[in-house]
Amino acid sequence: MDSLDKEKTEKQEKKTISIVTGANGFVGSHLVDYLLEQGHYVKCIIRKSSNLQWLDGKEVELCTCGLNDIEALKIAFQDANYIFHIAGVVKALKPEGFFKGNVETTKNVLEAALTAKYLKKVLITSSMAATGPAPKGGSVDENSPLKPMEPYGYSKVEQEKVALTYSDRIPVVIVRPPGVFGERDTEILAFFKMMSKGWCVRMGLDNKELSLVHVRDLVQGMHLAATHKNNSGEIYFLGSLECYNWKQIGEVTTKIMQRKTQALPIPHFLLFIVGSVGSLMEKWFKSNVDLNMDRARRITCSSWYCSSEKAVKELGYQQSLSLEEGIKRTIDWYKEKGWI
Repeated sequence: MDSLDKEKTEKQEKKTISIVTGANGFVGSHLVDYLLEQGHYVKCIIRKSSNLQWLDGKEVELCTCGLNDIEALKIAFQDANYIFHIAGVVKALKPEGFFKGNVETTKNVLEAALTAKYLKKVLITSSMAATGPAPKGGSVDENSPLKPMEPYGYSKVEQEKVALTYSDRIPVVIVRPPGVFGERDTEILAFFKMMSKGWCVRMGLDNKELSLVHVRDLVQGMHLAATHKNNSGEIYFLGSLECYNWKQIGEVTTKIMQRKTQALPIPHFLLFIVGSVGSLMEKWFKSNVDLNMDRARRITCSSWYCSSEKAVKELGYQQSLSLEEGIKRTIDWYKEKGWI
């Protein structure tokens, strides 16, 4: 054994070893940061073609096997204590793309995890999309019926089903985040860009409700779910502890940006027109667009509010950042990077 291998082995022997799939992404990279803060030795499962900008310079071990080589995953997992499966597909041209990226890869991870010698928990990242929207003025929780409204949501339901079939052989826990925002995020960036230009865009004429979670709170909740000793087979929502609405979010953002904004409500019919055109463009040009019919249906729902009370009671999960603090951190980071 050469000196570098010996040094790596000594580090592993002294620390908790955690695997993170999708470690180069928005949520995955923040989880890596948090695990490093907690003193974990972190292995990142990535592809050879992955963009490593959020992992650059961090003391992690890169495993470039991807998620389709089960034998390579078994080698990476052999000394793991925790496996955090974050990787997934949020955009695909056909339903098969969601199932391949969210269901088949999850099964590969769990198959490989069966051979891990020191495994304490596998955490599977699902989504609120598995339950679908909440009733206006109400919420969904872990006991709510699963009513996904698009292929992505259906793939998350199947992902959960696959995960639970392994829970009698290895300890598995599932988390369902709602909308996630924070530093490095590109999905909600468009909203902040429009706000910076003086426009407060709202989808529809009603004041829609939702749960949001800052990525820092989400990864802390993931860590709590994974390290809890007796929760194999459990599912947890990890979201904000209060219900927000887009008017409230716009007002907070306006205050933080210190500029006047003009409300710009976009009628549902217009969203569906744009969404239908987007779906046709995906079909013709074989390329994902920002708004198709599935996303139009999603953003026109009255409420996407989930209750995280189970995580609060069983895990000690808390929302450490207020809406104002989370938005300020996000905006400050966007400005520093020149994104807005």
